[in-house]
Amino acid sequence: MTTLKTRVTEFFSGTHEQLMNLIGGSKETETETEDLNNYTVAELKTMAKERGLTGYSSLKKAGLIDLLKN
Repeated sequence: MTTLKTRVTEFFSGTHEQLMNLIGGSKETETETEDLNNYTVAELKTMAKERGLTGYSSLKKAGLIDLLKN
């Protein structure tokens, strides 16, 4: 019998970090914030869009990171 986590991983096309956030496999840490700093503004906006967040289009990088952390 397949588990939900197995089924999600079979169909998910995002990054490992995004998958772990989706299934609750990771906690917010400084390392994750540092990892978000490695993304471009365009990539952060795409992440925000994929998560169904609103109000991100005019944010700068720091604001996007804060939004995505919460």
